[in-house]
Amino acid sequence: MFDKNLFPVLKNNSDLIYLDSASTTLKPQNVIDAEVEFLIKNGANPHTDAFENAIIATEMIEKTRKTIANFIGVTNANEIVLTSGTTMSINQIAYGLKHLLQPGDEILITDLEHTANLLPWMVVAKETGAIIKNLILDSLTMGVDPYQLDKVITDKTKIVAFAHATNTIGYLNDVQLIAEKIKQINAKIIIAIDAAQSIAHCPINLQTWDIDFLAFSAHKIYGPFGVGVLWGKMAWLQQMPPLVYGGGMSKNITDDYQTYQLADVPFKFEAGTQNPPAIQGFGEAITWMSKIGMEQIHQYETELKQYAVAQIKKLGLEAQIDFYNLNNLAPILTFNVKGWNGQDVANYLDAKHHIAVRMGEHCARLTGKVYAQNSLRASFGIYTTKADIDILLKALTKQDEFLDIYFNEVT
Repeated sequence: MFDKNLFPVLKNNSDLIYLDSASTTLKPQNVIDAEVEFLIKNGANPHTDAFENAIIATEMIEKTRKTIANFIGVTNANEIVLTSGTTMSINQIAYGLKHLLQPGDEILITDLEHTANLLPWMVVAKETGAIIKNLILDSLTMGVDPYQLDKVITDKTKIVAFAHATNTIGYLNDVQLIAEKIKQINAKIIIAIDAAQSIAHCPINLQTWDIDFLAFSAHKIYGPFGVGVLWGKMAWLQQMPPLVYGGGMSKNITDDYQTYQLADVPFKFEAGTQNPPAIQGFGEAITWMSKIGMEQIHQYETELKQYAVAQIKKLGLEAQIDFYNLNNLAPILTFNVKGWNGQDVANYLDAKHHIAVRMGEHCARLTGKVYAQNSLRASFGIYTTKADIDILLKALTKQDEFLDIYFNEVT
């Protein structure tokens, strides 16, 4: 979709076939420039009006907050909390809701969740006596089955948390429909969505989703590392306690050390020094993606997946390789080569063909209950081409070369 030279990593590594975008997206030059610009032209810590650069830094952060809000269909930018990433955002949600849970209350998740959307709920459940239960997955898509929610939701269900798209199978859950079904059963159930794997691949409009929380990271959408988003309905954010305490998130502290007053939302959740260079880069990434158009990106990546599936069938690769998600249009191929250790395959692809794929559990520790404990994953971005896919699939046909990297010199 784009000239690879727009991405310095690809420009400086011209033979690299980067198929690990589900782990992190590469950064275009304009995003890197925005981050560096702050460091070399401003450099100030925000949240003071004592000097000009600090004022500019504060204004930039609030402008970025509004840019993010517009991008996901949020009308009140103060509902956008800037965090260090999806993991921090989900931990804040889980611990912020902890006080609402009683022994026997239920939290519903899936076995395909990233550990960041699994462990926080497990820990909170253990600390409160709440119970973790599974949402039912469709046997074909491995997505949340909206028509079996009434089989698992009870009058004890308090929270439902799941990924818009998982980082392994990638099926795009119909959040609008699932949320409608949940609220029809019990309007008081809290719905939290992990959008880390979908935010860069399709439009998200929270005006059409009756959910309570959303989390994602900048580095998943061609932005910098170290910054992310927690969106929540204002009513929830106002009553939730912060997970982290420190500078910038209180209005006053009494001199007897007994009481304090927190800052308003979102600032009460943004303790400590923020990351202005990354936030400026994040704003540039969102602006850039908006100009391209999320519908256009979704269409391009859908065509890539359709092409990959067609080529896999043309080459007859399903006889040699177990593919787990050819029946959806997610920009991910998850697979295992029959009879081969995935680490050997990944090392071969890298050393012999300069193809970067991910191998392992993908921080989703319970996938073995659904399809496989470990797998190889090739994930696409807007810089991925059909030629990249051809190189990957051709390399996978040469199983007689998989061990050459250990016994022969790689050329």
